[in-house]
Amino acid sequence: MPKGTKHRFAHVCILVKDIDTAIEHYTRILKAVAPQMLAEKVVKQEGRMGNDHYLTAFFPAIGEACDIQLLQPVNADSAIARRLAKHGEGVHHIAFTTGHLEDTFRELKEQGVQLHGDNFLKDGSNPKLQLVWIHPEYAHGVLIEVMDEYRLEDGLIKEVQGSVED
Repeated sequence: MPKGTKHRFAHVCILVKDIDTAIEHYTRILKAVAPQMLAEKVVKQEGRMGNDHYLTAFFPAIGEACDIQLLQPVNADSAIARRLAKHGEGVHHIAFTTGHLEDTFRELKEQGVQLHGDNFLKDGSNPKLQLVWIHPEYAHGVLIEVMDEYRLEDGLIKEVQGSVED
């Protein structure tokens, strides 16, 4: 890893059947256990990646903690909808960010880490944001997202560094 490259545990993504109910439940939970995560407005938004069409919402962390992302599939024939039908609600993935995704991607390959494909994916709702997936078979059942460093602004992901220009 190059010196000065920022890496962090960014978020936990929870796959849900009904995002409105999940937002309500997580608001109640966080009010008791982490009220600072309710300081900013939670915004539900639509997103797309490949054939997946989804709704998502973030509860932003304060300081060095990680965000909580809720994810609801919209189209029944998508990969996330099939996963929800097969496994039910629960953790979908964990995400790490890096200030230089190209270097991190190269190091993962050099280390022999099994990835989903050999190319960066682009987030359909924020095309400047790139990511790669570490295969859950390699990560002992956990899907891991590695993405450009981001920040949340008004409940929406904004790229910070590592993003490419179109």
